[in-house]
Formats: sequence, C-alpha cells, structure tokens
Amino acid sequence: MKPGLFKDPTQAGIYHLPAKHQLDLPRLVAKAHLILLAANLGDCKDKHQALSELGKACKFPAWYGVNFDALHDCLTDPDWQPKTGVVLQISGLDLLHERDPDSFSTLIEVLQSAASIRSAEKTPLWILLTSPTPGIADLPDA
Repeated sequence: MKPGLFKDPTQAGIYHLPAKHQLDLPRLVAKAHLILLAANLGDCKDKHQALSELGKACKFPAWYGVNFDALHDCLTDPDWQPKTGVVLQISGLDLLHERDPDSFSTLIEVLQSAASIRSAEKTPLWILLTSPTPGIADLPDA
C-alpha cells in the first residue's frame, strides 16, 4: 500500500482490504491524519446485531436508531467526526452475508452511499472490508 493513498480524498469509498495490508493500516491512517475505527461483526447473526455493533464501533450518538436509515444518517452527519476523514475497517461480514443476504446487500448499499456523500463534502469516508465481497474492488495500490 502506498503511503500517500489516504491523503487523496477523491479515492475514498468502499474497498476490500487484503489481509497482507491490514497490519500497515493504523500507521498509514495516522500519517494521513485520519481517524481509524474498527468494527468486528464476526459474531453478528442478524442485521440488528450488526447495526448495533457498527453504532458502538463508530461511537454514534444516543439517538442512533439501529436501522439502516439511522446508520446512513450518522455516517453522513456533518457533526460526526467533523472536518476530518474516517477510515472504517469492518471485519467479520461473512456470517451476515450467509444468514441474511438481503440485509448484507442493503448494508453495502448504505455504506457506498455514505462514502460517496462524505467524499463530495471533502470529509472522506474510507470503508475497508476485510472479507472479499462481490462487486467491491481491492483498495487501490494495495
């Protein structure tokens, strides 16, 4: 992974983060002056558990409603992590994908939309999935 990758907000979006680059992530995110948040959804058996865990990992406010609309609202709220970029590493999506493919697809759509909106507002949101996901490209220069 190239050191300057996270300094280019136009590259922000949702990507697969190959295992061989996961150890370098904290150092590169810190060097780019971004916030690194990590959510492990490996024990989440349904969308409610996954959304709850995402809320905790992202340190969402008390009004977070633990649903897809609330997830989108929080991720795109200008008061959430204002004036900076965020790298959200999500691991353990395999179980949700297997047990509830519709919710998994909705989650990916919500994450893609939030990343797009944040990028347009110049406060990039990088979402890095540790599991390969159909339709999600590897992180550039990874």
